[in-house]
Amino acid sequence: MPQFIIDIKTIYKELNIADRILLSLVALTFFSFPIGTAPPLILIITAFIVFLFSGRSKSIKKSWQNKGVMGILSEDWILPLTLFIALPWIGLLYVPEISDVSMDYARKTHYWLYAFVMALLPLEKRAISLVVKAFLAGLFVNTLFAFVQFAGFAPMPAPSGIQGYFGFGVIYSALSIYLVAAILMSSFFFKSSNTFGVKALNIFLIFIFLFHISIMDGRNGYVTFFVLSPFVAINIIGRFDLKKVLIICTLFLICMSFSPVLKHRVISTFENIKNNKEIILENTWENKIIDILPRFYLLSSAVDIFLDHPIIGAGTGGYRYYTSQGGKIAQSHPHSNILYMGVSFGVVGIFSYLWLCWVMFKKSWRCKDEIQGYFALSILLVIFISGFFNSQIIDSGPALFFSLGYGFLNHMKALKL
Repeated sequence: MPQFIIDIKTIYKELNIADRILLSLVALTFFSFPIGTAPPLILIITAFIVFLFSGRSKSIKKSWQNKGVMGILSEDWILPLTLFIALPWIGLLYVPEISDVSMDYARKTHYWLYAFVMALLPLEKRAISLVVKAFLAGLFVNTLFAFVQFAGFAPMPAPSGIQGYFGFGVIYSALSIYLVAAILMSSFFFKSSNTFGVKALNIFLIFIFLFHISIMDGRNGYVTFFVLSPFVAINIIGRFDLKKVLIICTLFLICMSFSPVLKHRVISTFENIKNNKEIILENTWENKIIDILPRFYLLSSAVDIFLDHPIIGAGTGGYRYYTSQGGKIAQSHPHSNILYMGVSFGVVGIFSYLWLCWVMFKKSWRCKDEIQGYFALSILLVIFISGFFNSQIIDSGPALFFSLGYGFLNHMKALKL
């Protein structure tokens, strides 16, 4: 019998019925991320309902009553999260026009409430290991289906009107960050194991997930993996050795270069920039560039709006309002976490986002040798890096992923941080 089956049976044998159900629901939550936002959301809500009615919440309630309000607020992960959730609702008070986009962004803060859910659920180290393995298993199944699509034996899905080899249908902007996080965790398991079979399995997962990233038409996924590939290389080597890290990272790039999708995406990007360099160099881009190189327009308009409203921003959905003025083409968000927070909530918003990320980085980095610490760190890194080029914090799937990862911070107390 495979060792992981034995480990699962051992874990479940030691748990009561309620905890078995809870662990199964949390594991299925992460397993289902490649399917879409609704399945993991339903599963984590169900887990919380089971938690409330199983009696496990009584010990948490008693503990929090003993701490008092000030004791609860002393938890360094709570205040940044509270401010982050509050800002979109406060931003509705001063946005020039409350639109459907404004309300949508404010309502999306409910995804961040599940950080509290994840923080409260009773999960110990071995259970979290099972959750992470379920996450890898879900992505593996999805990747196999994507390969079937790539081979031409199944039609490609087209979520949001964009067709690609996405497996069960999550668009590449979200799926790429899940895959990079999975690669980081596979490298962690490689480093942590002394068994040849386990090491071989995780090397296999690293390269199969890497190839899936390569056959999706998402530049952000390529860049995110490229930036974080040294972390993967260091885990494979077991220590930092610059020469070996460079060799392994080069090997990754060579493997990715075999993808015809990646080749086409990179070549077309450079050709697009080259063919439109005159427009790019103009002082005023506006509508000329939105259809050719939209990122330049999004960046320029975001900076202009931020400079006009530097302290508290233009409000929730304010970016759409100001980009629609003067006959311009309205845009919902600037495709960047930093720019979105800056445009919407000014320096206060940027501070809130960086504070949240700093707390998550500090706590997870100090626990990076533990499964819960490295998983939280991996989630933060992929969101933070990819967030320079996408507004991941208002994208339902990545926002829920980020929120649940943030909730793991409360499971690091056993390490006496």
